[in-house]
Amino acid sequence: MDFYPTPNELIKELLALSIKGNLPNMKGINRFTLRGRVLEPSAGKGNIVNYIRDNGRLIKIDTIENDPELAGFLTAAGHAVVWSDFLTFETFREYDSVVMNPPFSAGDKHLLHALKLSSKQITKDCEIYAIINAETIRNPFSTTRKELVRLLDIHNARIKFVDNAFSDAERKTNVEVALIYLKVCRDDFSEDLYRRTVDSVKGTNKKHEQANEITNALSTFVKKQEVRERVDDITRLISEYEEAIKLVRKSYEINKRKTDFLNYVSNVNNGKLFVSSEYPSKDYEEDLQRLRITYWGLILQTDKFMEMLTTEAREKLNRQLDSASELEINSTNIYMLLHAIMANSSDMLISSVVSMFEKITSYSRRDFSTNIHYYNGWNTNDAYKIGKKVIYPFFTTFEDWDMGTRNDSFGGVDYRIKGFIFDLLKAFEPFRDVDYDFEMIGKGEFATDILRFKIFKKGTVHVWFKDLETLNKINYVCGQKFNWLPTEEELRKDPKAREFIAEEFGDIVTDVGQLLSA
Repeated sequence: MDFYPTPNELIKELLALSIKGNLPNMKGINRFTLRGRVLEPSAGKGNIVNYIRDNGRLIKIDTIENDPELAGFLTAAGHAVVWSDFLTFETFREYDSVVMNPPFSAGDKHLLHALKLSSKQITKDCEIYAIINAETIRNPFSTTRKELVRLLDIHNARIKFVDNAFSDAERKTNVEVALIYLKVCRDDFSEDLYRRTVDSVKGTNKKHEQANEITNALSTFVKKQEVRERVDDITRLISEYEEAIKLVRKSYEINKRKTDFLNYVSNVNNGKLFVSSEYPSKDYEEDLQRLRITYWGLILQTDKFMEMLTTEAREKLNRQLDSASELEINSTNIYMLLHAIMANSSDMLISSVVSMFEKITSYSRRDFSTNIHYYNGWNTNDAYKIGKKVIYPFFTTFEDWDMGTRNDSFGGVDYRIKGFIFDLLKAFEPFRDVDYDFEMIGKGEFATDILRFKIFKKGTVHVWFKDLETLNKINYVCGQKFNWLPTEEELRKDPKAREFIAEEFGDIVTDVGQLLSA
């Protein structure tokens, strides 16, 4: 009889193999890691399943036993016997673990069958724990043994050889055994699928036409040396998106077929099979929308442009992109949106400048009177521009920790103050290079080559502008935006208009186009 009940100490040692760094002196450590549903395909008298039941919680165990007497013994003990001969066992059920001590004379065949069943699983990975005759591994003379050794190597199995493991067992033998642990992971089709997706980009005339359209759109939006790389990226992203949509649609189609069929079966059987009649079409639309939003973000790649915008301008652009996410992803829509962003980019940058101007000049009384400088506007006496010093209120008080420390410098400044200062600097972006690294020159006081600011505990921040030439450009753009200044036509034709600009803003500009390209 090829049957050797497994001693508890050997079961414990076998299950410990799943713990990385397992050593012989790990006694006292809780080595029990089994979870979920477990299969014991050579259950015998139940030594292994009893050990699992006694040491684990919320574990469901299925057993297989070929001997009718032992199968009856297992059933009487409360174990589920689901089959007789493991080598003929097939199932749609999926297991988290298989724990086995198969007949020593056929250990290779039993372990190979366990590997075969585990490799078919689609919803969960499966851990296999096995006790087999060491000779099965050490002496792979047969085809099945060679195949087993090959598969154990592929799955990076952990193998531990134990002498005299059954010398004190119920049925004694001095045979050397191999304790084996491995994890069979579900098939991962992603790499192959991705490779086929990328290869498809190079294939059809349609893809080349898409690339040409996108190239035309990018040529006025991206630096020449970057166009080819971005075209390849966008063409690939379109193919990725199309493949992802196909997979989402297929999964919902299969789910709907399943629901429809089971509902039909339920009706045929007088409603005794309960199946939900609802099909989650709403989830389908949400899945598609998430994919579109993600891929539009990747395709339009607006991060660098976003960095140049103030908070308000970023929110405006995000609203435009949210609306764009309703559009299907194809080369025509990409072409349209790239052109739209390109056409609106100057307006959005100027909008950033104007929003900063309005934020500062909205405080112009009492303590904040230095924020603005009134001047004799071209058509009104109410016109004004930002002064070289401004005071901005936060309507709160600040503590020492809000002002930064010498260790972390500007990084420790209150986030609201940092947001305000960054918005100020972004207003300079259309006109010059901007450095966002601040030097700490005193407690709560920081500076760059553009401005210096100081934080006061009463809740205000004082800002002194150092780059007055660029500040004049900002004031000029905003003055034009609010129709306080002479038009381009007036500047060309009227000497007094040019004198007015020179007096109020210095001799910095005579043409709006030159200003914006400076």
